[in-house]
Amino acid sequence: MGVARACLDGVTLTDTPLAAAVGISKRFFATQALDSVSFDIHGGEVHALIGENGAGKSTLMKILGGVYQADSGEIRVDGKAVRYATPAQALDEGIVVIPQEMRIVPAQTVAENVLLGQVPQRRRFGFLPEVDSAEMRRQARELVGRLNLDVDVDTPVGRLGYAERQLVMIARALGRNARILVLDEPTASLETREVERLFEMIDGLKEEGVGLVYISHRLDEVERIADRITVLRDGTKVGAGLRGELSQPEMIRLMTGRDLEQDYHHGGSRDVAGKLLDHEDVKLHEGEVVGLAGLLGSGTTEMLFRLFGANSKHDPRDLYGRPSDAIADGVGLVPGERGLGLVMGLTVRENIILPNLDRLKTTVGLNRKAIDELVAELMETVDIRPRDPDKPVRDLSGGNQQKVIFARWLAGHARVLLLDEPTHGIDVGAKAQIHRLMNRFAEDGGGIVFASSEMVEVMSVSDSVIAMRNGNIVARLTRDGDYTERALRDALGG
Repeated sequence: MGVARACLDGVTLTDTPLAAAVGISKRFFATQALDSVSFDIHGGEVHALIGENGAGKSTLMKILGGVYQADSGEIRVDGKAVRYATPAQALDEGIVVIPQEMRIVPAQTVAENVLLGQVPQRRRFGFLPEVDSAEMRRQARELVGRLNLDVDVDTPVGRLGYAERQLVMIARALGRNARILVLDEPTASLETREVERLFEMIDGLKEEGVGLVYISHRLDEVERIADRITVLRDGTKVGAGLRGELSQPEMIRLMTGRDLEQDYHHGGSRDVAGKLLDHEDVKLHEGEVVGLAGLLGSGTTEMLFRLFGANSKHDPRDLYGRPSDAIADGVGLVPGERGLGLVMGLTVRENIILPNLDRLKTTVGLNRKAIDELVAELMETVDIRPRDPDKPVRDLSGGNQQKVIFARWLAGHARVLLLDEPTHGIDVGAKAQIHRLMNRFAEDGGGIVFASSEMVEVMSVSDSVIAMRNGNIVARLTRDGDYTERALRDALGG
């Protein structure tokens, strides 16, 4: 693979990269998705690709993986120019892209998913082809064993947790002799222990000479795991550096084109007033933000649903009998799964006014003028981009979809917002805007209860934190006590 070029933390790179994108440009109608972008990946390294939503990261990786073809520029593998007409051709060269939306078959076993598309066969009676189940299991055990995944290969994948399913996908990639592995937001739904396990697996693949492209919005992870970093903004390459050369503020500045002040309203900056929620587990006052901290499955989502009257089990501890009662009392829920909070086929305008139709009616029907004025004002207030009320929400980025739900509850004059992972899967710029909206809502006298699995976020944004594990409250942290990340980590058991 070439002559040794450099050494990054003991990882030797080579003169010739495994693959390189050279001067890649791609346009989709009026949108210039990529403009002469170059990027390469060497064996035995992690090369992080970062940028805001819409920066061009996915487009570049889809060109590398044969999903799209570039308008200009070229892809080189082992120094030779190639042009992939299909993803299958890229797979044949060992280029494997693992997207956020994992392509698994839940009803099939681990072995069947690992060997999907390349199931070993044998000849029955010398001529009838059939699946060689024993050989399939043997190969699957060998592949999952390389990842230290202790699971019965006869187990249906639908019974596995998210992290285990992700490792099954990576085992499938190894079965295709992956030389380049693209991981798109691989830790978005993982707990702390599972992230550590993933990083150990990445270290093992580096030792085997695999090149990894790591796409993530979590810059602390990028700083830790990446040997090199490339930054995209608006389809162009705006920066690059080796590990340690780019600080988080510098990465943010490159990604967004500006400095982002962290719009956290560090608790204690103002007095709280009247009580907004009075639940046996959660008390919320005007001007207050209460954080719910916990790993996946800790019960934070269920707590929010209980406060909103949306608990399917109708627990006696539910604050409201049904969601309509909560809404009538000025309580709004922003669920973690945006598909539960939005009607993706409807426009931005329709999604904002949906629960507020009664307020916007006249004796002869909907007040179109009032609706247009209200929607335009709210789109400006929460900075929904583009400013097109007729755009289907499915065409918006995750951060802008989140802001549409905010606008909906502002239109309904909500006084309490229940937010489940409000910044999950969105870029740093959108994250700062969401925090700014939360801060402004509390400053205006509203109250917020929000759940987050990111300890730094939940402690920075909240006035107090409730730590949850296995559906139970295990600690309460207030700013006049031991309000530290170490204390929260200890409470959560890790």
